Amino acid sequence: MKPLPFLAVAFLALLSCTQDVYEKGEGTYSRMQAEMVLAHANSDKQIDYVVTDEDERLVTAPPFTTSWITTADSTYRGILYYNKSDKLAEAISFNRVTVLSPRQIKDIKTDPVKIETCWVSTNKTYLNLGVRLMVGNTTDTKAKHLVAAHLVGKQTNSDGTKTIHLQFYHDQNDVPSYYSLRTYFSIPLSDFTADSVSISINTHEGMTKYVFPMVATQ
Repeated sequence: MKPLPFLAVAFLALLSCTQDVYEKGEGTYSRMQAEMVLAHANSDKQIDYVVTDEDERLVTAPPFTTSWITTADSTYRGILYYNKSDKLAEAISFNRVTVLSPRQIKDIKTDPVKIETCWVSTNKTYLNLGVRLMVGNTTDTKAKHLVAAHLVGKQTNSDGTKTIHLQFYHDQNDVPSYYSLRTYFSIPLSDFTADSVSISINTHEGMTKYVFPMVATQ
């Protein structure tokens, strides 16, 4: 299936990205780790193993599922909260991360967002964003954030290196702006060959650009 150039993000969909699970001491969460992962769903739509952004494969014990895992024998991007023992992961919580495949978009909208974090995964396969979108209750079912990754193009720099340029597309689309809500996005980089990647994001303080290497440093 060809990825859609825009993704509508509903208010309720964002709630799955805001779960905070932690307690101090020697309880269930005292050894908890949290990582971006690519999770594999088996034939029973259960996550049976994950691969971290450091390319470490962990078997989930026991396997688990969530309401948004709907396709068997497929992979899902998410943030896994877990306890680790050798190569086993005991899942505590699994929050979905929206994947935005870069596409060229004709009419760019850049309604501002708040950037909390931006980084490229250790294995250079994803550019990750942690943002806060302004949200609020509304009876308008068509009022949903529209987000996408606009592919500006590839530039050859004066030193011969190449940079992929991206821009974060965001349309507030009549969603009320009463308070902010955190969500995460991952932009795949595996289809690109370049030395670095940049992304421009409009914030409430103005346009901000982030640049990251796409090749391992010695």
